[in-house]
Amino acid sequence: MKVLWLTLIAFCLLGNNVKSQDKPVIIDSLESVYDDIAPVLTPDENLLYFTKKNHPENYGGEKDPGDIWLSTKNNDGTWSKPERVKGPLNNSDYNSPIGITQDGNIMYVVGNYKSPRKGGVSYSRKIGENWSEPQPIDIPYFKNKSEHLSGSLSKDGKIMVLSLESFGSRGNEDIYYTFRKSLDEWTELRNLGVDINTEAQDLTPYLASDNKTLFFSSNGRGGKGSRDVFYSKRKDATWTTWSEVKSVADINTEGADWYFKLVSDGNLALLVNTVNSVGLGNIMQTESPNDIIIEPEVEKSMTASTQSVIAINSNAQRKPLVKEKVQVQFKIVDGFTGAELKPQLLIKGINENSKSSYSEIIMNKNSSYKTHLNKDSVYTIDISVEGYLDDLRTLKTDTISDNSIVTLELLSLEKGTTIQLKNVLFVRGTADIKDGSFEELNRVYMMLKKNPNVEIELSGHTDNTGSAKLNIELSQQRSDRIKEYLVEKGIDSKRLESKGYGGARPIASNKSEATRKLNRRVEFTIIKI
Repeated sequence: MKVLWLTLIAFCLLGNNVKSQDKPVIIDSLESVYDDIAPVLTPDENLLYFTKKNHPENYGGEKDPGDIWLSTKNNDGTWSKPERVKGPLNNSDYNSPIGITQDGNIMYVVGNYKSPRKGGVSYSRKIGENWSEPQPIDIPYFKNKSEHLSGSLSKDGKIMVLSLESFGSRGNEDIYYTFRKSLDEWTELRNLGVDINTEAQDLTPYLASDNKTLFFSSNGRGGKGSRDVFYSKRKDATWTTWSEVKSVADINTEGADWYFKLVSDGNLALLVNTVNSVGLGNIMQTESPNDIIIEPEVEKSMTASTQSVIAINSNAQRKPLVKEKVQVQFKIVDGFTGAELKPQLLIKGINENSKSSYSEIIMNKNSSYKTHLNKDSVYTIDISVEGYLDDLRTLKTDTISDNSIVTLELLSLEKGTTIQLKNVLFVRGTADIKDGSFEELNRVYMMLKKNPNVEIELSGHTDNTGSAKLNIELSQQRSDRIKEYLVEKGIDSKRLESKGYGGARPIASNKSEATRKLNRRVEFTIIKI
């Protein structure tokens, strides 16, 4: 069998006279009789993590669905014999790497190590030569109806593309994307759309360094084997409009070809192929496709569609975007002191004319907080800064002029602060929480998760109509129900008190319905910080 570096020398000697690429070759030291998949290089490309399935040295032995293994690059460019990664990265469940941040300190991995049945993605910190116990990240409304989950982390660490079967999937696994809000908070999954996804399986997505070129495998587009590698380029900020999907023909075989990823210099690529191993994967190396151009710089604008469920009809006419724009600068201040804050903003836009979602903008503390927004549109602004309650505001751009400064206030997390949950609603006369309430309740949950020393009192209030006794009972049941929800999410019940006050603490007059409804509310008060 040829040694890899001899093969690469042969590539160089052939030079520009080679019109078609050589076939992928097995990395000799990684060849095994086991199923080896999901290769992920560290940013310096000196370490290669991957998943080895059903190996007797795995955490669960030969029945183990997959552990993470590691190979190190030698001085001569070859790879060492792989070893199983020790520590909490591996357990009896399926363990697989997704990607590693540019500083090499954070690895995102498949699965929810705390609650395996929930599924999802977790992250682990590099500690010396080892990795910490993975902690789940929060992807709102995450659901995977498939046993498969694969994906990759963008080079800048801001985007994950994932393959799973979730809301809006056309058939089996579809490809979705999610944006990072913070280390453990990401946006809800959004489907890449009918330009990419088929009614079959679309798997192992990889987003190149330009954040525009997507490689993935599919068994729904024909080809040479059971799964072939394809690519497409994103055309605009909607993330649902892509160029014609094309096969990476020179590397595809009669077997399964998947987990394709470019090496950073762009001349080589890794992939997994089953042609030589009766359905079991081998990690291969090949020349990168020379007809696919990867742009040299990542997009500076982090924008994307907020549409999480797409129409299956690919012939539906897309409505044009509103072109007129206004420049807006956001100023976020402390609601008590007026001091200017430097939060993270997640701005989602809705075209008010067509009622369709079309854009998303992320701003962090190093930005100018200036951006251009579409005129005659509605935006929601998700505000997050340490020491303050995350908030969600709505902005209509038809009411503002160009070069406007929009000032928003946040409430600091201080003992004694009382915050009203305006969008937490109940079915009339009951303690049943209405569906539209959970977004605001989840903000309370995230505040408690980020601030583990904070303790709160949840309080329910009514107006003064009807039986005072029944009002107290109902308000108690409602505050108890919110406490129950937060405990179900993982908050220690000792940090939560619940109290029903009935109509004893009005904030407005009870003489008219217009003001009585202000008294029917749910609040929380910080009692310890």
